[in-house]
Parts: sequence; structure tokens; C-alpha cells
Amino acid sequence: MPQRKIVFWSVDIQADFMLPSGKLYVPGAEKLIPNIHRLVSAALASGTLIVSSADAHTPNDTEFANFPPHCVAGTPGARILPEALGNRVCTVANDASQKLPADILSCPQILFEKQTLDVFDNPRAGELMDRLGPDEEYVIFGVVTELCVRCAAKGLLERRRKVSIVIDAIETLQPENGRRTLQELQSLGARLITTQAALAMIGSPPAKPAASSAEHSAR
Repeated sequence: MPQRKIVFWSVDIQADFMLPSGKLYVPGAEKLIPNIHRLVSAALASGTLIVSSADAHTPNDTEFANFPPHCVAGTPGARILPEALGNRVCTVANDASQKLPADILSCPQILFEKQTLDVFDNPRAGELMDRLGPDEEYVIFGVVTELCVRCAAKGLLERRRKVSIVIDAIETLQPENGRRTLQELQSLGARLITTQAALAMIGSPPAKPAASSAEHSAR
């Protein structure tokens, strides 16, 4: 298998966050869906690995002391939007007793479940970084800038990985906090890019965005 140099990393593209009907809707997040679809489709077409994260809470999860209940495993709100999914996804539960499959890198999309803001609280996420090695550049998009996107980016930067953040495929809850977060991540070595620049990194030509889940639901 050829060594991958670019990895696309999607953060929590779930109905409860992305759609106006969601239990913890991020205002404006549905506007990101066309760009997210372009990124994911291009990655799948080019053979670029996609690493994804998703909340998979229990009904009485301790996180609900700080946030309204959301993304309870098995509920419609926890589903990944179809625009962010390929046909073959390898899901990795947050279970320290389970090891990553030996052939995990043959999967085009690897999904890490989590119960906190930080995907690296799933111990298998760090293990995947070790398998991939230090040479990849990680292209991050999703929600929310100052929360889970920040945790993913910082976790990668702390592991001395190259990180790019797609600024027109992320959304914030509080704009000022989002701006400070991006400044912080830049100071740690992240660079800010657009969807078009991300597509160019994997040799993908510009493409028209497809109709999104939000557009279909409004019809």
C-alpha cells in the first residue's frame, strides 16, 4: 500500500450538531455541508485516508452535566451525515480493551467514537497516529472550532504532526472564542486553509457542491 502523506480529519459531522433540528445545533453549521461533502468525496475518490470522530454518549453520560443531552448512541441525532461518510467505515469504540485491527489502514475511513470533547480520550486514536508515523499532514474540518476541533488539532500538534484547518468548513458557537482558538492553534504551528486549497493538496479539481442534508430536509 502506498504511503499516505495527507489525511483528512472530520470532526463530529453529526445530525445533533449540524442540522437546525439537532439537540445541540451549532447555528450556521448546515452551511458547511456542501464543502464537507466536497472534501469527503474528493478524499474517497483519491484514496486519501479520512479519520473521523463522533460523539457516542450513553443516556446518562457525565458530559450532560455541562451540555444538554445530545448524540446518544443509536439515536438519529448521533448519525453521521451522509455527506461525510463513505461506503466503508471502520468504527473504533472508546474501549481500552480493544486493539486496532492489524489491517486498519486498509480502511478508507476510520471513525473514532468518543464521550468527551477530546478524541484522544479514545486511546486508539493515539495508537493510529503511531501507526501512520510523523510524515502526514492532517487537514481538519467540522465542529465546533473552540471545542472538539481545537482538541483534535492540539492533540495532533502535541504529537508533532503537521496540521491545516479548513476555515470555510468549520463553525463556532462564539465567534470571539473561535478567533482566539484559531490564533492559538496558529501559534502552535497550524496553518489556515480554504476548501479549495485542501482539495488542491490531494490533486482534486474544483467541483460543484451537491445538495446537502439540510437542503433535502427543507424540501
